[in-house]
Amino acid sequence: MKQEISFIRKVVITTSVVLLLSAALALVLYAVHFFFLVFASILFAVLLRAMTNWLHDKTGLGKGLALALSSLLFFGLIFLAGWLIAPTVQAQIEDLRETLPSSIERLKDQLGRTSWGAKALDELESSQESMMPETQEIVNKAQTFFTSTISIITDLFIVIVIGIFFASSPAQYQKGIVSLVPVRHRTRLWEVLDKSYETLKWWLFGKLVTMVFVGILTAVGLMLLGIPMALALAVIAFFLDFIPTVGPIIASVPAILIAFLDGPMTALYVAILYFIIQSIESYLLAPLIFEKTVHISPVITLLSLVLFGILVGPLGVILAAPLVAVLQVFVRELYIKDYLERDLPKNQ
Repeated sequence: MKQEISFIRKVVITTSVVLLLSAALALVLYAVHFFFLVFASILFAVLLRAMTNWLHDKTGLGKGLALALSSLLFFGLIFLAGWLIAPTVQAQIEDLRETLPSSIERLKDQLGRTSWGAKALDELESSQESMMPETQEIVNKAQTFFTSTISIITDLFIVIVIGIFFASSPAQYQKGIVSLVPVRHRTRLWEVLDKSYETLKWWLFGKLVTMVFVGILTAVGLMLLGIPMALALAVIAFFLDFIPTVGPIIASVPAILIAFLDGPMTALYVAILYFIIQSIESYLLAPLIFEKTVHISPVITLLSLVLFGILVGPLGVILAAPLVAVLQVFVRELYIKDYLERDLPKNQ
């Protein structure tokens, strides 16, 4: 009788655990955008906290004052960069607007000299009217664009506000997470959370270095090639380099298209320039920077970009790499070391 009761109890416990895990997974999938916003806030908080700790150590300022100064410094640098770059970008856009019609005509002439190009132009002109969207479709697209813009602004506001709260008292939130596990595991979880913070901090630092490198090299290279909007394209390359593998490819597309208006050879030179910059970053700079900090397999990075892109969209693609870096810490520390290798000698 006791064995039957014990068996029933095990079945009930197992069923309850499976149901709870299924409910948790369903909640995560249903509100996955929310969880990614929380992680984006944590990433922003790590950035602010790293700056805060550095200022506190170097100047002796209090943590609160150092955090306020870090926030002002961060947003001030963004505003200053925009203020310095905006006039140049605007002037380049105006120049491009004036030269674009003639460049398009030149491109048509070059395409018309080949049989396949002439055929493509004829098909394009014949289908031009059918390609024009209806008025209602234009209105719908405008409404979608407006809604997406408002959503992005709202998400940014949420990330900034929550990130500042996280950065103001990280120990309080860390203690709240640790208190959810049994007492005997709390010290170990605290250590893993500290390692996750260090991983994100050094990942952000390394990524910032590579982004600056890509932005500067892109601007110099495009200017030497005489490409219009070189500074604006370099800014695009700087920000998109935050996304590994895919970001640099996306950043090269507008530059190549603009260069193609000046001729196929110019477009080829621009493509070669982006390839060289990406090769230097991937095979020389990134391994040197991330060798002793964060190492993520390119295959895992690419798969995570695809997976999180499907689940969340652009936000998932942007946050895939740092999220994988943190998950890698948890898997290595809590699963491999504490479970698979728990019986191995400590010196192995």
